[in-house]
This record gives sequence, C-alpha cells and structure tokens, in this order.
Amino acid sequence: MQRLLPVLGLVAVSVHFAGAQRPIDLVNRHTLAEVVGVTDGDTVDVLIKPDRRVRVRLHGVDAPESAEPFSQQARNFTRVLVFSKSVTISGRDVDTYGRLVARIIVDGTDVSTALLSAGLACHYRRYSDDPKLEAAEEEARMAARGFWAPSAPKPACVARETAGAKPEVSRAVGSGFVGNTNSHVFHLPTCRNASCKNCTRKFVTRQEAERAGFRPAGDCIPR
Repeated sequence: MQRLLPVLGLVAVSVHFAGAQRPIDLVNRHTLAEVVGVTDGDTVDVLIKPDRRVRVRLHGVDAPESAEPFSQQARNFTRVLVFSKSVTISGRDVDTYGRLVARIIVDGTDVSTALLSAGLACHYRRYSDDPKLEAAEEEARMAARGFWAPSAPKPACVARETAGAKPEVSRAVGSGFVGNTNSHVFHLPTCRNASCKNCTRKFVTRQEAERAGFRPAGDCIPR
C-alpha cells in the first residue's frame, strides 16, 4: 500500500497540471501573453510564459475565411497589429473547437474593434451585443472602408449578419438607404446594387422608404 502512495500522488499532480492547461482556466481572467502566430484575421496563437501555447479566437468579430474576399487583408492587418508583441488577453469563453474566445488588447488598442473599424470583419452578433463593436462596424460602413466599399466583393459574413440582424441594426446608422427611382426598390449602401444609375433617392430610415412606396431589396435587406 505504501508503494502506491507516491504513484497516486504523481497521478493527482498530473491531472491537476493537465486541467490547468485547458483554455477554460483563462476565462474571466486577464493574462499577459505574446502573439506567436496569426492564422487569419480573427484567430491567433499566443505564448503564455514560460511555454504554454494557446489558440485564441477574437471575441465579437468574424473575419473573412481563407479564399473569401479580403481574407488576406484581414490576416495581414491582424499580423501587423499583434505579431511578436506583448498583449493582454481577456478570456470570455471556450468555443466548440477548444479555442479560447477572448478580447486582445495591444498597446491600448482592442483588436476586435480595430478590425471592425477597418472594414475587415463583421460584428458577430450571434455571440456579441457589445455596443462598441456595433459602433465600430457602423463607422466602417459609413466611411465605406474595406469590404464595405459599394463596389467591393463581400465575404460571407456580410450576408449572414445582414440576414440575421434586426432591420434597425441593418440599416447602417448614419448611412440610411438609397432608392431606385425606376424599380422603387431601396438598398443599403453596402448592397451590391446600391450604385445603380437610378439609385438616387435618399432615405434616412426604412420606414421612410416604405412610406414613399419603395420596397426592400430582397438580396440584402431582411423583410
């Protein structure tokens, strides 16, 4: 029996150590780390000293996937912002792939907010209702930055978030709507047909457009 005690003690220590290495122990904590890899615009690898490597999914944003429009620009943006730099990760959750979902702060800049402001990611409203992130996306839309430029190809997140958002969120505050005076269809400024030659009528709200006899574009505005 005495011979088993050291073995049992070793097993207990091993189990405790393994548990401490799971990302769940970083949730609801602020942790210093160094970014050692950038997979894409919203996914990075960090090193927590002395030798713990953790994959982090940025909270509240969805950047274009590989091969989608602006995927390379989003990855390069994140890489320039954080690679080989000391950052603070604020754990929020662990996703179904075992990645730590977190906000990352570098030199006082929130990376999720920066990506949205640059027009290189969508606000992931399914998992976030952060008004700061919402405002950052709206700012990018109004300024037509990144993939929000009217003629720019759109990654998949644009269609998903537009379809899933409430009308008052989808209208891009400050940008309003543009109406086609020939077809009487109105569009968001980010819709693919918003730059047509007859799209000259401006509306502040969806209700205003509908009262004027215009109907929403079925390809980019939820009914």
